[in-house]
Formats: sequence, C-alpha cells, structure tokens
Amino acid sequence: MRVLGLGGSHHDFCAALVVDGQVVSAIEEERLTRVKIAYGLGPRLQRCLAADYVLREAGLGADEVDLVIANDFVNPVYTLRLRDRVRWMGHHLAHAASTFYTSPFEQAAVLVMDGRGSTVVEHGQPHGETVTCYQAGAGGLEVLRAQHGRVTLTDRRSEDPYEDSVGWMYEAVSKAIGLFTTGGMGAPGKTMGLAAYGTPRYVARLGGFFRLSSGEFRQSTAEQIAMRSFIDRELAEAGGAAELAARRADLAYAVQHHTERIVIEFARWLHRRTGLTDLCLAGGVALNSVANFKLLSETGFERVHVVPAAGDGGTALGSALYGYHELGANPWKPAAGPFSPYLGRAYGADRIEAALAAESGRLRIVRPDDLSALVAREIADGAIVGWFQGRSEAGPRALGNRSILADPRDPGMKDRINARVKHREAFRPFAPVVLESRQAEYFTTAVPAPYMLMVPDVRPQMRAVIPAVTHEDGSARLQTVLPELNPRLDALLRAFDDRTGVPVLLNTSFNDNEEPIVETPEDAVRCFLKTQIDVLVLGDLVAYKTSAP
Repeated sequence: MRVLGLGGSHHDFCAALVVDGQVVSAIEEERLTRVKIAYGLGPRLQRCLAADYVLREAGLGADEVDLVIANDFVNPVYTLRLRDRVRWMGHHLAHAASTFYTSPFEQAAVLVMDGRGSTVVEHGQPHGETVTCYQAGAGGLEVLRAQHGRVTLTDRRSEDPYEDSVGWMYEAVSKAIGLFTTGGMGAPGKTMGLAAYGTPRYVARLGGFFRLSSGEFRQSTAEQIAMRSFIDRELAEAGGAAELAARRADLAYAVQHHTERIVIEFARWLHRRTGLTDLCLAGGVALNSVANFKLLSETGFERVHVVPAAGDGGTALGSALYGYHELGANPWKPAAGPFSPYLGRAYGADRIEAALAAESGRLRIVRPDDLSALVAREIADGAIVGWFQGRSEAGPRALGNRSILADPRDPGMKDRINARVKHREAFRPFAPVVLESRQAEYFTTAVPAPYMLMVPDVRPQMRAVIPAVTHEDGSARLQTVLPELNPRLDALLRAFDDRTGVPVLLNTSFNDNEEPIVETPEDAVRCFLKTQIDVLVLGDLVAYKTSAP
C-alpha cells in the first residue's frame, strides 16, 4: 500500500510517502523553496514541490499511490493539484499518529499540544483544537480528552485569536518581548533560550493570567489582553537598555516556567488515567525540549518519545502513517530499532562533484584517505566545518547530515560562529552531539536523545571541558549518536575523541540566520561561500576556499 501524506497549516508545509508501512521519504517545503517555514508563498504554494520530491524518491507518479491524505487545517491551496483524491483527517490526529507510529512502544499515552488545530463547532461558535490526550495501541488512537479554544479573531480585540491554548500563550509572550521569526510569527525557540538568563520576578504575575487544574488549561481573550497589556507596561517602564533586557529575560523565564508546569500537569493526568509508563508527544509545544526532559523525573512516565518533526512539518508523516494503519487496516507493530529521522534525499557523488566544479575557481578540493581523521583534526585546530552527508533530516533540527560542526572545548567558539556564520542572538545556545555510549560521562542522563529534543544538565565537572555547548544555566540540548542511525557522524566523534579525549562536538544547523537548512549540494556550496565557514565536507570530499568570502 502506497500512501502520500500532505501536511502543515498556514506554515511548515510538508509531504511524506509511506510504502507498506515504511516511511520511504519525507521533506518540508521550505527546504525546496528556500523560504523559511514556507510562509507567505502565495500562489507558489500550489506547486507542492514536496509531493514531487517524495514521489520521485520512490520512482512513482501521483496516480500510482493508493491514498492521498492531508490534515484539514492545512491551507487548501497546498492540496490543489491533488484535490480530487485527497482524504481529510484532523490536525491533532495527524500529530498523534506522527509520534505514536514512529515510537518503539506497543501502547502509549499520547499528548498533543500546539497553538491551534482543526476547527470544531461548539455551542454554535467556531473553536480550534488546543490540547488532545489519547491512548494508543494495536487498536489505534482513542481520544481520552479534547480541549478546544474559542476562535476570537472576529472580536478584533486581540492579535492572539485562540483561547485556551498553551502554544498561543507562549507565542504571545514571545512576540510581546520582541522575539520574532519569519513573517512576524513569534519565536518560541528563542524564548526558551532566553529563559535561562531570567529570574522568577514575573512568575506569580504571569500565573494570574490563566487557570490550570485537573489537566485543564484555560485562558480567555480577556486574560490574553490583560497579559499583553501587563507585559507592554513592564517593558515600557524599564529604565534603560540593561533593565529592558533583564525584564525581557524574566518574562521569558516566567512563560517557560509555566509551560513546564502545564505540560507536566497534563502528563500526570494522562498517567493517572491510563496507568501506562510510555508517553508520546507531538505538536509545537513538544519542541520545548526543556519541558520534555522534566517529564521523565516529574511524572510517572518512564519513557518519552518525541517525533523529530514534532511541529506542523510532521503532520504529513502522521497523515501517511495513519492512512496506512487506520484507513488501510494494517496492524501496528513497533520497529525493532529507533526511528530514523534521515528521510530526505541522498545526493550521489556525481551531483556533489558537479556542485563543487561549478565553483572550481573559488575552491580547492581534497579527497582524503581517512575523512574522519582529517575533519577531526580540522575541528580540533579551531575550524568551523560544514558537514553534508547522506539523507537530509526531517524536522527543524540538524542531526548530523546537514550540520555545522565545531570544537565544544573552545569557550569563544559560540561567539565566533555567531559572528562568522549564524548571525543570531548571543543568548541562543548551541547543542552538543555525543556518542551515546559516553553521554553519561558528560550529561546528567543515560536516556538516549537522538533527535535533540531533551535538555539535561551538563555535569558540573564537565562544564569547563565543553563550555561552547553549555548553556547559561548549565544545561544542554542534547543529541546522542548510535552507529546504526548515523555511522559517519559516529566515526567522526570517535576520531575527535581519539585526538582530544572528548567524544562531543558542537552541532548546529547548516544555514545562515532565518534561512532553511541546506538541502542540496548546491545549497551547501552557496552557504559555504557566502559565510565564513572554514571547511566544507560533501560526502567523501573536503573543500577549502581559495579566497576569503
């Protein structure tokens, strides 16, 4: 059975192909259009490049798939080419399927939290999905509780148009403190990073703008407006730049603190209700990796799985898997090994060589006998390395195939990468990637974190060893590496360990600020040449600049 899933909402459009239960390919539209989160594409959206991409990977035409399925919150323009064939499903159900059907669990509790999902009508008024709790197993996904927030856009009283939404509260605070991403959307990831610099000054006040009890979160339009007015007033009364920065950090601290409380409360409710010890997470709030990690110690759940594409960019994956298992009536059985996030295209040697040859006058190319040893030496000597290998990753994190790698031992490396390549806010941390077999030596957990969606602490004695990846509060957004998931990255980490005694590298996404992660060899060469990345590794080849950019 061949199932094509289409996903997204008004951003993060995506496609995935499942054949006989296996995810053959998945990609987000932004990687192909080179427009961040594919927001504001207008008529170009109907080209649906991601669908062509995943079908081409399988050698299929659109008429050769058995089912085309999309979540009903996606902009319908994205499905126009296939409109006569599309079957629709709920947005939160697509999220839930994306995480349960990629998990190693036979049965699990599933928690979906985001800004807003599918529209439902309650009491004659439109509402949107905000939090949905499921129990999942061989029989499918059963809704245990569904919370819907009133759509209040027509009130014209607030720019945050959905009530009772944890995701919208976090985004509203992000926007209020001046943290934005493409198209004027709030930037929750930036807020999570800034929170580590804050204090509890506003925790009590912010907690007065919502209600939390018995696994329910409520925030009315009036409370949203009052919260925004309070934040605006506090920022306006700041006495100078330093005090303004401190207040912004304290507000980030407060909304992060409460979001963790809310996520933990819902998880505890789910544990009491189901009695299960395995939990799956999806939806935009599941990208809050700080909250995710705390679930392991503050709820009854012993294992937590978060799909690497937890945001709207994963709903195509969930749609395709739901179509196969539920609509196709194919039984669910978890895979023997961990789910691979490497679902994009692997570009061959000919394509790589052609991309380098097109800039031959600006590049010097080396084909080393021992790639890992050479790159480990370059990193240990201070080089910033663009690392392009194999299939691209699904989701918003670079997981070692489209990465920028550097030495975590250098206390000045974070500032160097920001100044020379990433051009982003100084408060945002960079992540460590570590051999899974060695993670407990450096971090306060032995729980694998292959998708960079857990944030433990760096062990106190190791913070001076890997300062470039230790955040302000001593934490780190961790990625662990197994040879069966990423053998080349595993080999590089081992080579770096052989040279330095440290099995850890700094890993950040291969892109400049506010642009999508590179997808093709050509994208990688362009990014390399326009930034001050020192070394580019494409497959088996290593490129150096012949002149400064």
